[in-house]
Amino acid sequence: MDDDGLAGISGQDGITVNFQSDTGIQAQQITWQTDISTPQEALTQLNTLALEGVGGALAAQLDLDVGYDGVDPMLAINYQWGPSRFTMGGMAITTPTNATASMGQAAFYSQGALSMVNRGLFDNAGNKARLDFSLTGDWVYRQGGSGSAEMSLGNLVFSNRFTTGAAGGHADGVGTIAVDSDGIKVASDFTESVLQFDLMYNDSASDFDITGRTAMMHAGWIGGLKNTLFRVDAGGVGVNTLTPRTQGLHVLAQWDFDSDFILNLGHAGGNDTQLQLRDWRILGGGTGRMLNMDISLDVLQDGAGTGGLCFGMTGTTCAAPDYHNSTVDAGQSAFAILLRDSYLHAYSQNIAVDSLANVNTATPYDWSVLFTLGLLEADILVYPGGPYAEPDGLRLDAAVMVQSPGFWAAANSSDAATRAAAASGWETNTHFLLADISNDVGIGLMNADILWEADDLYFLLGQSDPTFPGLPSGMMLGTNALSRYQVRGAFGAGQPTALDSNAANVALWDFNLSTNQFRFVLYPTTADGSEALGFDGFLNLDGSSYLSLAEISSPQSAFRIYDVTGSIGWANGSITIRSENETADGLPSLTLENDLYLGQSANFGQGSPDHLDPLVGSVGFGDQNYGQMAIPGGVWHSEIIAKIPQ
Repeated sequence: MDDDGLAGISGQDGITVNFQSDTGIQAQQITWQTDISTPQEALTQLNTLALEGVGGALAAQLDLDVGYDGVDPMLAINYQWGPSRFTMGGMAITTPTNATASMGQAAFYSQGALSMVNRGLFDNAGNKARLDFSLTGDWVYRQGGSGSAEMSLGNLVFSNRFTTGAAGGHADGVGTIAVDSDGIKVASDFTESVLQFDLMYNDSASDFDITGRTAMMHAGWIGGLKNTLFRVDAGGVGVNTLTPRTQGLHVLAQWDFDSDFILNLGHAGGNDTQLQLRDWRILGGGTGRMLNMDISLDVLQDGAGTGGLCFGMTGTTCAAPDYHNSTVDAGQSAFAILLRDSYLHAYSQNIAVDSLANVNTATPYDWSVLFTLGLLEADILVYPGGPYAEPDGLRLDAAVMVQSPGFWAAANSSDAATRAAAASGWETNTHFLLADISNDVGIGLMNADILWEADDLYFLLGQSDPTFPGLPSGMMLGTNALSRYQVRGAFGAGQPTALDSNAANVALWDFNLSTNQFRFVLYPTTADGSEALGFDGFLNLDGSSYLSLAEISSPQSAFRIYDVTGSIGWANGSITIRSENETADGLPSLTLENDLYLGQSANFGQGSPDHLDPLVGSVGFGDQNYGQMAIPGGVWHSEIIAKIPQ
């Protein structure tokens, strides 16, 4: 940097620091070291870093000022930065016994501003802080050098400010920004928050390209939050037990949704039609935060474990097959992400479908896609490195559970009184319902447990899979080891305000889909002139898959299809949302369309049909086996259209 590029400092009531650089800032490496001088010592390294201006010099301005609010001395900090790009040439994990490849390369484009006023820099003695943060930009990720396929969170908007809440018109409010005995703390009675982006893909990108992308979907998190708390403190995941914790990072976030909060999901192109979930409330008369996320981050290696998880219950004390023990592969290192005691105990009571053609005029409907997450816990181990030609990439070992602790065991008890009380904890359980809120009725799966388990699951970006050359290019998940999905609970109907003994339970549903070969790819497509989300997939069932439907009053009397083997595929899949002004009957709709391939028809370039497996399964009732059934092959075109009635 020459003399003209040095920071300029001027002082009147405060201090202003202007920074400008034509060449930007570079760093060879940033290292996070954990568990020094222990068997778990590790270096998490961000390599080949650069921060540079976009469309001009790298520029930023920092203003510092002091004042008095009539009671306390106050410090004001204002920071603004111009268009910039931060690039990272790779994230790697190095341990005493193992040095691994990179997880990939990334770039972050942004410009924005931070304004903070506090009693000192950090203060925990009361609500004295004011906060207003905002940025716009793009995040881009790839698994190779320039010219590799790229995915991005485009048109990214993130802002957060302390306010007086939706009822107070979100006027400027106060909160707490502090460092206390637990770590960094940010809290406020009310905030106004925005997080929205377009998921985008570019199969032939230049160097972190943000101009030639195709949009796939839009997601948005917009509006007020109440009783917000965000903490960052020390503490990892532990080795083979959660106590004591190893060195790492612990993050806690919790809040309620204010009356104006909206969750947006939909198209990112064409008419930008989006489904809006509004008017959130806590399930039943429950207490506590609507949402709680408790996350630990750490690096583990060479057989170290997380303590494991129990499916369908709390804690780690249980026996197989409910116990899922997550350990790092021998001689390998993994970035560990753990969720504990997390939940979403709230649901939307109102749906609208909006588009560019009728912005903010869409009719709200008293219907809900009601989903609550009773207890969300997860062990996710991320290993650097790709499976094919590219050295960069990542693979996962994962166990993710969304539970209704204790319900399934109670609902299958031989004691009638225990079965009758199984749903007593419904206010903090997992439910997936289509609900008519105005009539207080919903139908779907209540008091559910959901499990996703994966081993050696690779994430491939734009890379062709030699085993499945017929699959399109895009963002692919794939494994030749294990990918398993289990969903169980009570299927029936009930009142969202009282999903307990008053519910009309039809059957106990238990569906287990276990594969030893799995591929699923998302890619951009077009549906009715709009850019949409496309999907294809392949599953080879490993013989432990089943479907069980049992009587509520007699769980042992179950109709079962079990020991299922064979292949299933999806092709030409798309998801389309239409607003009320885009349909002939004036009703908003959601369309899920795909071709379902069964047995030997599930061919994505693997070879002749003789190399593929027909679908074969046993059929039984209770403990009786009625024989086997088989589907050698077939193609079934499916188009499911869901509409919101007037």
